[in-house]
Amino acid sequence: MSIQTERRSFEMIVDAERFRTDKGPWFGKLPEQLGRDYSFAVMGDRCGMSIDGVFEQGLEVLRDMKPDFVLFVGDLIEGYWRDPASAHEEWDYIDARIERTGLPFFQTIGNHDFGTQAMADVWSERKGHEYYAFRTGDSLFLIVNTEDPFEELSDEFIGMIKRATEGVKREPDRASEHLKAFYDEIVAGLSPEQLKQMGQITLAIGERQLAFFEKVLADNADAKITFISMHRPGWKAEDASFAKLEKLLEGREYAIFSGHLHSMEYTKRDNRRYIQLGRTGASPHGNGRGDENLMLWVTVTDGKPSFRVLHLDGIGDIEQYPPTAHHHDKE
Repeated sequence: MSIQTERRSFEMIVDAERFRTDKGPWFGKLPEQLGRDYSFAVMGDRCGMSIDGVFEQGLEVLRDMKPDFVLFVGDLIEGYWRDPASAHEEWDYIDARIERTGLPFFQTIGNHDFGTQAMADVWSERKGHEYYAFRTGDSLFLIVNTEDPFEELSDEFIGMIKRATEGVKREPDRASEHLKAFYDEIVAGLSPEQLKQMGQITLAIGERQLAFFEKVLADNADAKITFISMHRPGWKAEDASFAKLEKLLEGREYAIFSGHLHSMEYTKRDNRRYIQLGRTGASPHGNGRGDENLMLWVTVTDGKPSFRVLHLDGIGDIEQYPPTAHHHDKE
């Protein structure tokens, strides 16, 4: 394995032997002037079972706010296609809208993006690299693929996903009802043992990928902080590959961003932060504040990060506020 690097204003790091391509799951490049102080946004799942227009609204908000770049934690498209044409159609739509913002945008693979062999083939054709890293100043970023290899679902299960997705698309105001019907359909066909397993988080990070990140971390031992983007929250799984990744990160200050569960959570343990992003367009899995549509704003000042949550459900267009006559009662 060799690691290809390109050192300009920032360093892009890829596994060039495994992925022999000039394509990548990113748009644009970091600004030339980026230094120790910068800001970036993290967007949560757009899918599964997306609510039309929400992710697009998030892109418009970020275009106005102008972060230095955007991280995305996976599940950009509904996916789970067996035919490549349908996958290409979904990617054509959302890629065009991301590119239109003009913002540097770094993607992470999610299960919806990569859940069948056809989806994996389309990813390879369009985006090339399944995992990668980059560095800017004293900050190192690892973009991890937790679908390595992807979990093969049955045609029956994919059919259930498709029916629920169509229901949400047809009746977005009844998204919670369609999700409940989806889960009820799943539960009805499971044994008690399968029901127990259903609540467990699983993921896969292949040995070659781990070897890549081991070398990246060794070559960047002087980085002051490391940010990791992965779709599935590895800290919630009993998984040997994630445990090995955390062993490689030992002694570093780091923050891990994930998605998958559509609900915002924050945990800090010593020099480690675990941030599970809420949804940015996907259907809700609950009805708490963390289940609202949101994005994360990260400001790095002199190598130290701070985090602010932006709730899209509370952001409105100016046209929604027409003038009205106001009357003040006399005291």
